[in-house]
Amino acid sequence: MRTVQLWFQENEKGISPSNIRWLARIFGCDDPEATSEWQMELSAGQSRLTAKRRDSKKAGSSTALRVPDMPPPVTVDDQTQPAGDLPQGIDATRRRQGFSLARKSEALFSRGSPLNLPASIFAGASALGFLSYIVGIHSATYRRADGVVKQVGFLWAPNWTFLFMVLLPLFFAFVIGLLVFWKHDARFRLVAQGDRLESDDAWTRNVQAYSYTYRAVFLICVLFAGLFQWIGVCLIPLINGGGNYAVDWGKLAIVHPEIISVPMTIVFTGLAYLYMCLCFYLFFAGLIRKRQAEAVQPA
Repeated sequence: MRTVQLWFQENEKGISPSNIRWLARIFGCDDPEATSEWQMELSAGQSRLTAKRRDSKKAGSSTALRVPDMPPPVTVDDQTQPAGDLPQGIDATRRRQGFSLARKSEALFSRGSPLNLPASIFAGASALGFLSYIVGIHSATYRRADGVVKQVGFLWAPNWTFLFMVLLPLFFAFVIGLLVFWKHDARFRLVAQGDRLESDDAWTRNVQAYSYTYRAVFLICVLFAGLFQWIGVCLIPLINGGGNYAVDWGKLAIVHPEIISVPMTIVFTGLAYLYMCLCFYLFFAGLIRKRQAEAVQPA
């Protein structure tokens, strides 16, 4: 309460950084992310109030007194904003920060239920399986020139069914459970009560430090593992309509056009490879998140 009084009083004491951190923790209900956002907004409000009183003092105002300067955070501007509008200021700060692949990826692993991401991966694989049944390539055979009959149906490809429906959901469930436990429970057992805010700030800075890594992995997975591989493995053989290609569910339209048409195959394979490259990115993002957790362990 005394800190709030000092905020509105005309005095030269100001609010110390430690009190701002505690005030942010109260307003943020001890939530690490909300506390960090409140701390940025409170520091910005303190800086704007300092600048306003400084300008008033230079103009000869008899009611404005000078308070110690505090460096403004780089994520907010210098527009004057009342202290009562801090929640709206937090939303404005998020908008000014723009899109961050690192923050979005980090949120997939730490926000909501730990089962959200594994369930989404399983649902995507299940949707592809049902779609393959609808278009008729869930189970199909192909007789090679040497007389060997091969099963080339989509549901018979373990790298498209067992991997995405079993292994990846289990991997994400394990990684998310481990990281959520470390971020919200284990770290705070190893640091003092007053150091929690500093630990949260270190975690946020560490996420931003990996921004380039997230972008590089995303480009590699989407462009090379997704787009270029789909063009070379599926699109070109389907367009050429022949050649010495190994027949699978993605090229079944070449040898059995009565089962599925080429345009339908192009659409289905495009969706499948898009899903695959996004899963690959999430897999590597999980490994990056594990490395982040190791990097912010307290001494």
